[in-house]
Amino acid sequence: MILFIDDLNMPKIDKYGTQQPNALLKFLVERNQLYQRGGDLELREIVDTQFVGSMTPPGGGNNPVDPRLMSLYTCFNITFPSNQAIQKIYSSILEKHVQEFPDEVKGIVEKITSATLNLYFQICEKLPRTPVKFHYIFNLRDLSRVYEGLTLSTIDKF
Repeated sequence: MILFIDDLNMPKIDKYGTQQPNALLKFLVERNQLYQRGGDLELREIVDTQFVGSMTPPGGGNNPVDPRLMSLYTCFNITFPSNQAIQKIYSSILEKHVQEFPDEVKGIVEKITSATLNLYFQICEKLPRTPVKFHYIFNLRDLSRVYEGLTLSTIDKF
């Protein structure tokens, strides 16, 4: 079984500087054991389980994670693509789609992409995700959905 934990850095840091859910997770990952709730608190062995976690950098409602927990994981950092790379990716998608369209449509591909990216970056800046507003998740999937809709356009309806 693979246990995936999203947003490892979302738990609030208490007055002692700990994140209680992550302390429990550390115990589980480190010892492959958990106590049975209720009754005798019997110690249960967890077998054949892999633990995978993900998180974003600290800031904007995301807290730093205890280095003792992080030491139990192999960490990979995937950097966000540059604005120029994002511009190129989405412009290329739209340029390929509008190849058969009139020249006036082809000419506004860069403007559409710039306007869409400006809106996206403003939303990400003005509406950050926090523990209270955890549903504020804006990422490149949202942009992809916009461009998926744009690629459904036809010459007679654009």
